[in-house]
Amino acid sequence: MTDKTNKYYKLTLVLGLLFLATSFLNDYLFEQLWIFAFLPLGLFGLALLVFFILTVTQKNKRGILIGILITGTVFATEIFSSELFKSKKILEATLMDDLSAIHLTLRADNTFEVVSSTMFSEQTFKGDYRLVDNKIVFKDRPYDNDFIPDTLVIVGDKIICRFDKSGNAVTDFATYFDIKKNETKNAP
Repeated sequence: MTDKTNKYYKLTLVLGLLFLATSFLNDYLFEQLWIFAFLPLGLFGLALLVFFILTVTQKNKRGILIGILITGTVFATEIFSSELFKSKKILEATLMDDLSAIHLTLRADNTFEVVSSTMFSEQTFKGDYRLVDNKIVFKDRPYDNDFIPDTLVIVGDKIICRFDKSGNAVTDFATYFDIKKNETKNAP
């Protein structure tokens, strides 16, 4: 094995590991660096592709194997985190604000996902819930503060977060979820 071939193999390995690290830490990097988080991912990915092509042209078996393993790891991770292996969505709703949105997804296996998106960050909360009549009762905390209570009420095409002292639903701006999809047993 020549020094040049060995060099391509080692660079493929190093760049592949850096690409995997930035790929797995992408959410954290986005939260810390915002749009600039895509720079390391793109740079390491492009450099990995270049050196992988060079190892293929040099017919370096170890370099080719490393490139295939890294590519396979990224694809497998993306596939396992996709909707293919998650339970069916039975309710989807969104609470919109001027500069942010909160997306609520209830699944058939009694798990939920709350994704809070702002201009600069995105947080995901997951846990279990149960439906009691037209109420969604979260077994796990659905948010990092008390903005979303542990019990929500489905009223028509809305999910109400709060009621006033008279028991009327509070439907001011950014105080309720608009239901996009509702396949629960208690659908209105």
